[in-house]
Amino acid sequence: MLVVDQKPLASAMPSPVRAALETVQAYKAGMTLAEAGRRAGRSDLSKLASNENLLGASPTVADAVQAALASPEIYPDPYCETLRDALGLHLAVDPARIVVSPGSEALIDYLFRAVISPGETILLSTPTFPAYEIFAKCAEAAIVDVPRLANFDLDVEAFKVEAAKGPKLLVLCTPNNPTGNALTGIDIGEILAVTPRSTMVFIDEAYREYHEAFNTFALLEAWGGPWVSARTFSKAYGLAGMRVGYGIASSAELVGYLDRLRPPFNVTAISQAAALAVLADVEHLERTVALTIAERGRVEAALDVLGVERTSSQANFVFLRSPAGPQATTERLLRDGLIIRPTPVAGGWVRITIGRPADNDRLIAALPAALAR
Repeated sequence: MLVVDQKPLASAMPSPVRAALETVQAYKAGMTLAEAGRRAGRSDLSKLASNENLLGASPTVADAVQAALASPEIYPDPYCETLRDALGLHLAVDPARIVVSPGSEALIDYLFRAVISPGETILLSTPTFPAYEIFAKCAEAAIVDVPRLANFDLDVEAFKVEAAKGPKLLVLCTPNNPTGNALTGIDIGEILAVTPRSTMVFIDEAYREYHEAFNTFALLEAWGGPWVSARTFSKAYGLAGMRVGYGIASSAELVGYLDRLRPPFNVTAISQAAALAVLADVEHLERTVALTIAERGRVEAALDVLGVERTSSQANFVFLRSPAGPQATTERLLRDGLIIRPTPVAGGWVRITIGRPADNDRLIAALPAALAR
């Protein structure tokens, strides 16, 4: 008689991963062009889902990348020293206080792992960038959430109450993703005034180029505690595909700790070369930002004519409530060749990136039918 070895199913075995990961949901990115093409059955698509700069990066990038491709066998500069020097000059900051990462998301991961021990508190305000919650849970932090007001502005007074309690890490996102609301310098100053200097302050300024209303560094320096400001080349500079972000820290010592977590050679030579090229082309950046802001105003005016509820966005996107619901509006626009981002924010909100003028023309024409109940 044949005896079959009855081995337990793999699903019955204990998980080899940390229990904290059971509560983490992976980041869900916007729909890709390939997926949208399959679903819509068309190739003439406007990708307005991921806050990319559809106007493109500086034309100087092509030559910079081509030059970097000449030596693919050589490891990139592990400390991005040339790029850090250029950033230091651009920002009037000691390059030793700058850390470069493959996108600002990686910097968030490094900082949260460097600062948070299990059970320590992180203070944030939802809805906001999902990566904060993901990396906080991975670090086994206790999350304190101060929900945003009805118009999605930060509830500054409620936030100050929690900040005064001395969380281990305090997170501010301005302009906020996905809502676009921006803080004022007065808001940040008031929050810092009640925050103990034992708290690490993290300010995410991925969309800063669209809203340069105050000197963040001056406010943080005047406060005097430890801090990191995160910025990126993915948005206004148009290098989302190259993955280059960076952070400015309160001290070179803090950067040294982040370097202990940061994988070696984590930013490619091609990406470093591209970042140097776009940083030098100030005129292209200024034209891009000005056109994006003007086009945002045009889309907002169309939404106002339709009587659609929206936030006062200071970023390169609009955030609006869809009467038809986020999924229905997303599907209707997809049939028209427009990719947008439905969000899980209660009330039926969608986020739409500001594209090129022709993309925005298509969007404005399609919105009435897409938003109708």
